[in-house]
Amino acid sequence: MRKINNIIFKGKEGNIFIFSLFLTTLLIISILITYFYDTKLANKITSLVVSNLFVGRVPSLSLGYASQLPHITVIGVNIVTEIILVTSLYPLFIFSLKGILKIKPLEDFFFQVQEKKKQHQDKFEKYGKIGLFVFVFIPFWMTGPIVGAIIGYLIGLKHYTIMAIVFISTTIAITLWGFFLNEIIEFLLAFDTRYVWIILLLIVVTTLILKIKNKLYKREK
Repeated sequence: MRKINNIIFKGKEGNIFIFSLFLTTLLIISILITYFYDTKLANKITSLVVSNLFVGRVPSLSLGYASQLPHITVIGVNIVTEIILVTSLYPLFIFSLKGILKIKPLEDFFFQVQEKKKQHQDKFEKYGKIGLFVFVFIPFWMTGPIVGAIIGYLIGLKHYTIMAIVFISTTIAITLWGFFLNEIIEFLLAFDTRYVWIILLLIVVTTLILKIKNKLYKREK
């Protein structure tokens, strides 16, 4: 166990994993401190984190604006949450690939990412860093920061280069999504608050159905 710990926390991937632990600790402490001053705000921030983890950035951003939180809180919490996901799952993938750790719940996901990389091998090799930036930026199925970071490693990009590209692309994407969704929600709030929550519920339910359907499809395969 001690030998595994030494390997995990060494090297550039180890530094990335340590950064993930640092950010996670910082986020948890920030939420706990907020609970002492404003319980409602802390609950809203927690709901943003949970919704991003389980249903994605669009429902999380929509929830934040529907709860009438400011841009800096909604966008900031989502950026930090996704950076935590990237900096934790990216090194775990590398440890799994090298046989240092076996993480059964993540093995299917890691396999899917490798298949995705094979499908777009030529494009990634042709466009390199720009291709990775676009792949992380566009909001299609099985794209995004985590998948993009892992594919960046598989095509031979350096660790810190991958992190820099993913962080910049993710920050820009979330910010643009935030301003776009805020405009829509403000427009709907002018009519009736219930419309916002109905649409948000539909987004969440649709996202969950698609995820469940995708998992069932893979099992049948």
